[in-house]
Amino acid sequence: MALKSYQSAGCKKGNLRWILQSFMLSAISFYAGISIGIQLGRDQAADCWTKNDPRIVDYVKEKVNVKLRKYQKQSQQGAAFGDEAPRIPKETMGRVVTGMGRLGRDRFAAKFEMGVPLDQSVQGNNEILILYNHDDALPSNPYDAHAAKFSRQVPLFDSVDEATENCDNLHVILTDHSRRSQCLAIMGQYESYHIQKWMRLPEQGVGRGLNRAYPLRLVSRGTQENGRVASKLPTPKTTMQHFETLNNYIHSLPEILEQLRPMLRKIKNNSNAVIVMVCNFGQSELLMNFVCNSRAKGLDTSNVIVFCTDRETQVLAEHLQLTTFFNNWGGMPIEAAREFGDDDFGRMMAAKVYCVHLVSQLGYDVLFQDVDVIWYKNPLPWFCNSSSPYRDFDMIFQDDGNHALYYAPYSANTGFYFVRHSERTVYFLNCLLMAGDLIMSTHSHQHTLTTLLSEHASMYGLKIKVLERNTPEFPGGYSFHRKQEFMKDLLQGRIKAYIFHMSWTLNKENKIFYFQQMGEWFLREHCIGLPPSAIGGDGSGCCSREAIISCHYQDKPSKIPCRDSPPMDPGKTSFW
Repeated sequence: MALKSYQSAGCKKGNLRWILQSFMLSAISFYAGISIGIQLGRDQAADCWTKNDPRIVDYVKEKVNVKLRKYQKQSQQGAAFGDEAPRIPKETMGRVVTGMGRLGRDRFAAKFEMGVPLDQSVQGNNEILILYNHDDALPSNPYDAHAAKFSRQVPLFDSVDEATENCDNLHVILTDHSRRSQCLAIMGQYESYHIQKWMRLPEQGVGRGLNRAYPLRLVSRGTQENGRVASKLPTPKTTMQHFETLNNYIHSLPEILEQLRPMLRKIKNNSNAVIVMVCNFGQSELLMNFVCNSRAKGLDTSNVIVFCTDRETQVLAEHLQLTTFFNNWGGMPIEAAREFGDDDFGRMMAAKVYCVHLVSQLGYDVLFQDVDVIWYKNPLPWFCNSSSPYRDFDMIFQDDGNHALYYAPYSANTGFYFVRHSERTVYFLNCLLMAGDLIMSTHSHQHTLTTLLSEHASMYGLKIKVLERNTPEFPGGYSFHRKQEFMKDLLQGRIKAYIFHMSWTLNKENKIFYFQQMGEWFLREHCIGLPPSAIGGDGSGCCSREAIISCHYQDKPSKIPCRDSPPMDPGKTSFW
């Protein structure tokens, strides 16, 4: 019978305790009888007890007293019903927290899909703490409910379903689990879906770290322990530049959509999805390798559209039999970015926003991928599978692998992601478009997109899934640089991935070197840097049927041992 039933019948705690004690005494008597029988059986040959033997009474008393002392200790600890005071004072906090319990972290995460890429559970972070703010929210099981309120040790519940069965609302807070000196404060108040962050930093603390000599002060969520702020506000000049570009884009939008509509209608397959890429001529070698790589594996690229930011790239892509759309978007660079995050990189990030926005405006699902992605299998069917456990998510991302503060909590990689067309995603992409000045100021649309993800998930119910960085189907730079055994399994064919994304790599030169070591480079040497007009036919003369493997760094993953090559990172040993 549930605890509520006792209360509704008018039972007082004292009566309930008497009932439980009677039950315990009955159980103890039964246990004592069995024990005596066993003991008598053992000792019958040596010392037969008669039914009137006084030793029987003493034996039973001893057993009963042991059990009563054990029960009394459990009762004092709150493990059984009693008259003890609740752990949380009802008079001061009873409307905020009335009980608490623990649940297995993995079980809880399996029950409630939060969309974030979860860190693996480890010692010290393999359970979650659940707080109940009302008696009606406590588990129906009377013993669990009582333990949640009265147990001096926070009880561990076996069942996630039973522990949450009476929670009409469940708020989940994700917090850092490192060993930093952090406190969490929960205060009853008008509801907030944002967490305030306070740190012991000086008012003008740029470059100076935490210091307990300073009082706690309110800071932005991007403030780091060294006092630096991860997020940069756009300058007025940057905002005006963005407004000018955005004005041109919006005024040309109807015309662009009319040009794009028949192209997309032609290339879409049986699904409502198309694959979108963006490229300038500086990155054309990677685009060519993607096509050559796919052809060598017999993979169809007919549902790919390349948004070209210069005419040279458009001519080249058309030679490769790809559908293209050209627009310079008001001055995109033709050269490759020298490194991640420079000005050219930042401007190309804006082009990536435009192309996905355009395709979404026409009602299509979008699989966006950078040119540094190669396929083992066409990934589109994986995302369009109606029986997939991820079929109800609006957006699905590859995990960037970098779980730094400025990407929290999603760490979404914007070089490979899927957008399902819906009202929520259309509005999200509209907002991302409007935030172009933030993209320009941070030189990254990944940072801007991740910031918006959190707000749209909270405010509009945007359903986001970031595949964990150890997901074998979609590996990338994190695995390449951090997961040696995984990469060996991948290179030897024991892992069946869909794609590989050469993220986490400083520049184009290194991307090419790494693909060559992996055995995923199929572009012939004489075609690198070749003018588009010199590439005849369908570009097949530039594509090798076999992988062109070469060694560059002994410490990086490779198809063959590269022990005679220097290490990329000083002091690192050979990959093989």
